[in-house]
Amino acid sequence: MKRFDMRIVFGLVLIVAGFVFLLESIGIFHGGVGLLWAVILGGAGLTSLYVYVINRDNWWALIPGFTLTAIGASVGLDVILPSVGNFFGGAIILGGIGLAFWAVYFTNREFWWSIIPAGALTSLAVVSLLDNIFPKYDTGGFFLIGLGLTFILLGVLPGYGDRLKWAFIPGGILTLIGVISLPFMDTVFNILWPLALIAAGGYVIYKNFKN
Repeated sequence: MKRFDMRIVFGLVLIVAGFVFLLESIGIFHGGVGLLWAVILGGAGLTSLYVYVINRDNWWALIPGFTLTAIGASVGLDVILPSVGNFFGGAIILGGIGLAFWAVYFTNREFWWSIIPAGALTSLAVVSLLDNIFPKYDTGGFFLIGLGLTFILLGVLPGYGDRLKWAFIPGGILTLIGVISLPFMDTVFNILWPLALIAAGGYVIYKNFKN
């Protein structure tokens, strides 16, 4: 960025900080420090994104850009609406970091590796929400399914030939383990196991009579 642009950003941060502390000191507003941090982090994130916008070769700036913006949004939400921030805060941060890696991939398709952290962090963001919605259930299986689907996505991406076909192996294994780990699978297995025994017994009797 140009030196003049950086001075403007720094000046705006100082002005906002001054107003926040003034409002807090005269009792009009509370939580000013948290909101100030939200502004600083969000401003730093947007500045990083601007570094990418002015030069598309600076793809690395997308990672701190989305990460800091997401953290700033989470901190700000925590100050303004604490209950909402409590519920969505983790998902916003994890989803923001995941979005950074998705953006890295779409800037250059040769950066296929970025899909792995993107999928993992997106899965964690979803699991974070599920933990808040269903606090009594173990949601770890959903993370493994998300991670497995990430590798499967890697394997089916067009334009890479056989280079990424190896991803089907960890993808299939992780997805299978994830499905088995789902909280309701115990009930399913308790039903399927007796049915499997009945089917096996019936098959043995059928073969015996047939012979």
